[in-house]
Amino acid sequence: MKKYLSFGGGVNSVAMMLLMIDQREDFEAIFVDHGTDWPETYEYLEVFQSWLENNGHQKITVLKPDVEGYDTLYDYLWHYKMVPSSRMRFCTDKFKVRVVQNYVETPCFMYIGIDFGELKRAKISTTANIENRYPLIEHEIDRNACKEIIISHGLDVPIKSGCFICPFQRVSQWKELRMLKPDLFCKAEQLENRSSQYRIDRGLKPIRLSASNKNLRQSLKKIK
Repeated sequence: MKKYLSFGGGVNSVAMMLLMIDQREDFEAIFVDHGTDWPETYEYLEVFQSWLENNGHQKITVLKPDVEGYDTLYDYLWHYKMVPSSRMRFCTDKFKVRVVQNYVETPCFMYIGIDFGELKRAKISTTANIENRYPLIEHEIDRNACKEIIISHGLDVPIKSGCFICPFQRVSQWKELRMLKPDLFCKAEQLENRSSQYRIDRGLKPIRLSASNKNLRQSLKKIK
């Protein structure tokens, strides 16, 4: 069966891909560009693509979603006056999982970058004839070992991958976004305000992006 690698641009997926390259595995890496990753992730992707090409390796396949005519998660949410939900997780399903499922040739294996320290997160799955595999766990490689693999290949260690409007972000991460990427924080705040007003007008309780259950401005009110 064909083998694919789910590439997110973070520490684990970069280390996993380097491990598979070193072991001469035949696979295709896939990155879904939903438009809302932190800018550093997109910058790292470009650098890593160049490294792969310069070292004679197959570059990562970049897929763009098409969800009801929208290729970015933010535009989709803005149109429907919604924010991502930590309960429903529809954004991951619509803008990542289904995009991959529609692209791959099945049956197949999918390499997932969960490291040995996250063993409890790994689950046996054969959804849509795609069987998940966890190379980092199989080789007992934890987060620190992942960083060592990346450094040993002469590459910088990437930031933790993630969406800048992800409701699973800690308050400290929202603070970091506010201080380092004020333009993106403003976009997240505008999206939250638009969604909140829409729900309030219909007698519904607003859904907040911050885990503090307060709006973003109130969550970060201590910032000077």
